[in-house]
Amino acid sequence: MKNRTQTLLFDNRKLAALLIPLALDQLLNSFMGSVDTFVVSNLGSAAISAVSLVDSINVLIVQAFFALASGGTVVCSHYLGLRNREHANGAARQLVFITLFLSVIITVLCLIFNHQILRVIFGEVEPEVMENARQYFFISAVSYPFIALYDDGSSILRAQENSRFPMMISVAANGVNLVLNLLFVWKLHLL
Repeated sequence: MKNRTQTLLFDNRKLAALLIPLALDQLLNSFMGSVDTFVVSNLGSAAISAVSLVDSINVLIVQAFFALASGGTVVCSHYLGLRNREHANGAARQLVFITLFLSVIITVLCLIFNHQILRVIFGEVEPEVMENARQYFFISAVSYPFIALYDDGSSILRAQENSRFPMMISVAANGVNLVLNLLFVWKLHLL
């Protein structure tokens, strides 16, 4: 009878090394919206409402990109498991191309139809809230291709059993988000 640890593909230590950074990365992703709300909290209820409204759209779009990247990672992992690097690289390139293409289309649609999308989803809201929401949605939409590419890269790295580097990038991105929020909102008063 074989020892149970010999039949496992990953031991508990390897699973923890893969899953803990992944969980922290997802926590940091959700933290960005909270930071945005915190930064505009001193600007009044219209700004807070605008950020909250747009963040509900952002969460949906970001989760769609994450799901797409996760699906592509399954294919890449399959080929890596078969030790077929050529097909794994091809699948990764295809994932990046499709995700970038879709994210650019979504970004362009959100930029062009910014006001209409907000009206369809949220209906009639106070004019000040709508104006703040339009500004925040415009800025958020510009980030969609970058978020999609980050999700692709981090998923591909996780397929290679490297979840620490994407977490470190997420920590850095959260730091940049906080600094830029403070600069543009509190210092330059652009919202």
